Amino acid sequence: MSSSTKWLPLETNPEVLTRFLRKGGVPSPYGIADVLGLDDELLGMVPQPVEALVVLFPTTASFPPKEPGASSTAYFTEQHIGDACGAIALLHCVFNSSDVDLVPGSPFEKFYEATKTSDPAARGRALIDADDIKDLSNETARQGESAGAGTQDNQCQHFVSFANVDGKVVELDGRNAGPVVHGDTSQKTFLADAAKVIQRDFIQRDPTNLHFSVLAFCRLLEE
Repeated sequence: MSSSTKWLPLETNPEVLTRFLRKGGVPSPYGIADVLGLDDELLGMVPQPVEALVVLFPTTASFPPKEPGASSTAYFTEQHIGDACGAIALLHCVFNSSDVDLVPGSPFEKFYEATKTSDPAARGRALIDADDIKDLSNETARQGESAGAGTQDNQCQHFVSFANVDGKVVELDGRNAGPVVHGDTSQKTFLADAAKVIQRDFIQRDPTNLHFSVLAFCRLLEE
């Protein structure tokens, strides 16, 4: 495929997204798991340790882009491509994990090495020409289960991710000018700390809307 081919929106299917990560260069046992709810009991069902969270939410007026506050060393890329937010959210998860060693020569490893010293805008432009990652993302999108799988129908939804970077809960949204730092955390408390931010800044802003999904990037118990 050429770089002119459009990106297709991804779905929140953990099994399919884990295959995308695996083909991109993320080794087992790391992958995607469902977060069935944000209360303590349901969070307790998520495999630990959790490296990052992904949130899919409706793109309504309740959720405008945010202004970055405190500086962060997080790997961050701007989104310059329509419907690439799912892939970008997953890349943010992977590239901000201190525990995941990417497979040498894999699409993700090559992109990270080529862009790790670039600024967010340059990373976003580089992704436009990353045909190997785009092809993997589009292949993944076609494996979705909704009626619009493999089409441009993104159902007016957007992906962001949350990672533990330098002991801070950091929100990574390619629409923003940079990372948004929310507060202190640790590997042990990250899942609960990030869940509180998601509950406050997303769920509670549109409590009657059912179009929210949360996924965890973590060590899977089994594949």
